Amino acid sequence: MDLKALFIGALCATQPLGILAQNGMDDPVLMRVDGQPVSRSEFEAIYKKNNQDAPVTREALDEYLELFINYKLKVREAESLGMDTVQKFEQELAGYRDQLARPYLIDRELNEGLIKEAYDRSRWEVRASHILVQMPTDPTPEDTLAAWERITALRDRVVGGEDFAAVAQGRGGSDDPSVSRNGGDLGWFSAMQMVYPFETAAYSTEIGEVSAPVRTRFGYHIIKVMGKREARGQVKVAHIMLRSTEQDDSTRQADAERRIREVYGKLLAGEVSFDDAALRYSEDEATSTKGGELPMFGTGKMIEEFEDVSFALSEDGEVSAPFRTRFGWHIVKRLEYKPPPSFEQARPELKAKIAKDSRAEVTRQAFLARLLQEYGYVPYTGNLKAVSALLDSNFFKKGTVLMDTLLRSDLQEGEFEREGGPYRRELTGQLVGGQLVNVRSRRYDDLEHAPTDTVIVRDVHMGWSYDRKKAAKLTKPVATFDGVSLDQRSLLDYLERVQQRERPVPYSEVVGERFGDFVDERVLQHENDKLEEKYPEFRLLMKEYRDGILLFELTDEKVWSRAVEDSAGLEAYYDAHRLDFMWEPRFKATLYECADSGTSSKVRSLYRKGKRGGEIANELNTTSALNVRVEEGLWTAQEKPYLQGVIEPGLTNNFEVDGRVVIADLQEVLPAAPKTLEEARGSITAAYQDHLEKVWVDELKAKYPVVVDQDVLYSIR
Repeated sequence: MDLKALFIGALCATQPLGILAQNGMDDPVLMRVDGQPVSRSEFEAIYKKNNQDAPVTREALDEYLELFINYKLKVREAESLGMDTVQKFEQELAGYRDQLARPYLIDRELNEGLIKEAYDRSRWEVRASHILVQMPTDPTPEDTLAAWERITALRDRVVGGEDFAAVAQGRGGSDDPSVSRNGGDLGWFSAMQMVYPFETAAYSTEIGEVSAPVRTRFGYHIIKVMGKREARGQVKVAHIMLRSTEQDDSTRQADAERRIREVYGKLLAGEVSFDDAALRYSEDEATSTKGGELPMFGTGKMIEEFEDVSFALSEDGEVSAPFRTRFGWHIVKRLEYKPPPSFEQARPELKAKIAKDSRAEVTRQAFLARLLQEYGYVPYTGNLKAVSALLDSNFFKKGTVLMDTLLRSDLQEGEFEREGGPYRRELTGQLVGGQLVNVRSRRYDDLEHAPTDTVIVRDVHMGWSYDRKKAAKLTKPVATFDGVSLDQRSLLDYLERVQQRERPVPYSEVVGERFGDFVDERVLQHENDKLEEKYPEFRLLMKEYRDGILLFELTDEKVWSRAVEDSAGLEAYYDAHRLDFMWEPRFKATLYECADSGTSSKVRSLYRKGKRGGEIANELNTTSALNVRVEEGLWTAQEKPYLQGVIEPGLTNNFEVDGRVVIADLQEVLPAAPKTLEEARGSITAAYQDHLEKVWVDELKAKYPVVVDQDVLYSIR
């Protein structure tokens, strides 16, 4: 997330629904900024959002009022500069509004039920097998009937006692490409891992039973539930893998097993760490340099054997014995385990997944049904016949592509009519020595173009366009709702916009289908347009986002970016305030952090022999890099408290620090002194920004009068 989004998101964290209900219609003006009213509800919503756990007192209201006034002054200045009218601002605000409006355009009660349903299901895992009968993307009634009869016949065979896997793998069985390998067995899975109708059937079917046929976007399924168990949570592991498959000869397979057992023996004997073993021996190139570490995973993310071994490890750090999968031999080390989350922990992720899942359409349709009833929707389907009469076969052809070859002398690009409708011709390339040279290539640009050259063209069908003259009199309504009338021409405009290449059907049928989509779109848009009117909390939230964008843009211009870019101003501020940015007394020293007192004695011995820093570390770290760690630098007593009071150059006494022994070789003590501009640039820049903002706010207070109604302010409870 960028700084701007973070700023606006923090400023405008979503207001809990219903906080404004106490105001009813009574929402007096709390203050006026340059004559513009600010309501009590606006101030109260922001105040309570930022002071949720604090009691409401006069002192707290007065303190927050000062911040709020400064905020509104900056927004007023942005408005006076016209920043709220520029296209970039309007587009950005519209983008935020689209996001904020989404929760208001679904059935929130049903959506909450779907979240709870998904959570309840996620606490269990299901093992199931299936048989799939596929259907085309846009099936005809005949396609659907044929698929239904076939899946029903397959189910009858299974229910009649035939083996499920044998039926799935047999002639005329499952269309799932993986059936030859798994017999239809999908392994273990949990909620949100399968399409919603399939998931619902799997969780609703008893162990050992076969579901009724279930339709999904893939076709018809029957599902046999093999088992159910409590969810196992998530686990993070590292692994060492040696590749070995069933296609390898016996010698190679035996060699892989021998080598993995040798590695396991080294791990048990402590001859090598797991990280080092992964780096040296693992043949998984993606993880070997990271100690074999894999991302956290749950059921259904890895192959079953790997998951079972990983979840069987009972504590972090435990290492499995070697085991085999179809990819080879593995040794697994458990790094972290997370049990299944609580509902509150899982809710945000489930909510986000449902918004992208087919479940979202369930809530959308329920919401639309409620809106149609609320708005008094009335269809006039008798007026659709005249719309259907204006369609022609081109409606089903938009986007159809025809490739052709012709001589350059015959080439005419652009729109044209040909048998079958309107097309747009595009030049795609030229044949050179029997090979196609693309028009976007540099080589094509370098070619000489002769009238006799053979070129390749792409003709794209432009689709159907209704006859405007014939439609001039089509003004009858096709639907009305909430005072809105949708006429025949508006439906024609919609049909022209959404047409696509598809299977031809009777015109009345396609108009009837698209009519429902047309009404849904317009009703949703109508509701969207009314959100500020219907929901006071949404109106205030949108105002916060609007003001937040303006505040960010102008503050960035006047304060933040200016403080960074105005080097002369920053230097002048530093010169005037250099004593505000002081170094405490600092100790210039070399620190020797030793594993124990014995090692510290060796450091002292080598020091007396004239060795220093890295020389000492190199000599003492031959057995372990952790024996001595050397660090040179400048430190304050706050950073290294044990240096407090040290004044004599040379080696200090031993200091016990976090289980280690530290010796300091003090070179000198630097007295307190002003920091240079470079040394304190961050803190000086921040102080300069505060200075610029104070000067700016004082100017705004002088420019825009502010009048506060104290009685309204103190009426907030």
